[in-house]
Amino acid sequence: MASTQADESGGSAVRKTRFVATSGSSQEGADTPERIEPAGSQRKRTVAAGLGMGVGTLLCFLLSAGMSDGQSAVRGAAVPEVSSLREQLRITEAKTAALPNADDAERGLTAALRAAGQVAKLQNDYRYLTPKVAADGGKLDAATSQSTLRNLIPYFAPSVHQEDLGPWYLLAGDKDVPAGVGIPMSFDSGFEWAGQVPYLVNDDGTIAVTWLAMETRPGAGEKPAVLAWARADYDLVRNAFVNIRTGTTVTGKALEQEVRAP
Repeated sequence: MASTQADESGGSAVRKTRFVATSGSSQEGADTPERIEPAGSQRKRTVAAGLGMGVGTLLCFLLSAGMSDGQSAVRGAAVPEVSSLREQLRITEAKTAALPNADDAERGLTAALRAAGQVAKLQNDYRYLTPKVAADGGKLDAATSQSTLRNLIPYFAPSVHQEDLGPWYLLAGDKDVPAGVGIPMSFDSGFEWAGQVPYLVNDDGTIAVTWLAMETRPGAGEKPAVLAWARADYDLVRNAFVNIRTGTTVTGKALEQEVRAP
């Protein structure tokens, strides 16, 4: 499982997006990965349409400017500009036509949020393995984690490696919790994974989703710290997450239980 500092999370740049969810906002904090503010889907469509009209108008102007004495030839100097504007118009029309309608976008955002919640729940189940991992010198036993892994796999595309679906974060403090069946279901690990509300549908039909491992027992008067994060794109065609990236914050790294592959 890859792990980087919060300031070096990497990943490809987020592309411009098209639709906005109506859900509430995600948590904020100094260590929280940067969030993109939503913009109205109708405004996006208006901008795309306006751009197309603007490019078309300018194209017509250059064409008319190139007419001389009834001749239909465009002046040589204007040919490269006209060609470029035609290409911009073609791209604008293609992108506008590819936009999903508002209902499809809303359903996609709801599906992504639901799947993100299930993934967070399963990642939280890994917390119960911490004492055993500590007892085994930081080694994650495949047999004890197999049940959670098996339930996680259906939420991710086959291109996602199974080793990336192991525990994204374990708190070192949990190693002192007695191992075995004595751990209660109400066990408070000191942190909890939560999927953040996705707002936008990307041009390529994916939805960027972020999970945060938030501290559950902050000091008096302190905001809960972000200990770790994970990001993936929810593919609306495959109904699965792809391109997963994970990492820890500076605070989380200092409190992390190291985990080694089996």
